Amino acid sequence: MTRQRFSLTMFVWLLLVWFMLWGSVDPFIVLTGVVVALGVLLLFPLPTRPGLFVRPLRLLRLVVFVVADLTASAFQTAWFVLRYGRSVREAVLSVPVLSERDHAVVAAANMVSLTPGKFVLQIDRARGIYYVYALGVRSAREAARAHDQVLELQIRVVEALGSAREAATVRDRVAAARRAPAKGGAW
Repeated sequence: MTRQRFSLTMFVWLLLVWFMLWGSVDPFIVLTGVVVALGVLLLFPLPTRPGLFVRPLRLLRLVVFVVADLTASAFQTAWFVLRYGRSVREAVLSVPVLSERDHAVVAAANMVSLTPGKFVLQIDRARGIYYVYALGVRSAREAARAHDQVLELQIRVVEALGSAREAATVRDRVAAARRAPAKGGAW
């Protein structure tokens, strides 16, 4: 694995973190920040990440989507608990993993798990399946909706962090996945 010795983006990020840690910017802090940032980058080089793309507008779209989903899911989970109490139903859904890139798979799994009422229990890379626990699933229609939400999140992650070719491949996989019925537990 090749190592990248210097990244201007990481240098600027480390410098900003240094300024935030000290809470001020003066010549001494700038000088020590430059020395520390260079030292970190030279002593601990990051592995190169071929195929890692970041598209700022798509990333912003992903952030807006996740924040909206977090907000809606928090209210929805509260509603389920208040309305159904101890009889809230749940399901474990199998949702296809759409990307072959580890960073996209893990990012999507973490974003799903951040959402109230959903949690990725397991990622089966051999079969290409996320096993997702979903709260408040009382019918096949609600299971399909939760399934589609995870698919939509994966699309947005790949669009923000993947190549145009990978995004097109993922959209094709989504079309196939939406034709397949969602599998889940009893609801």
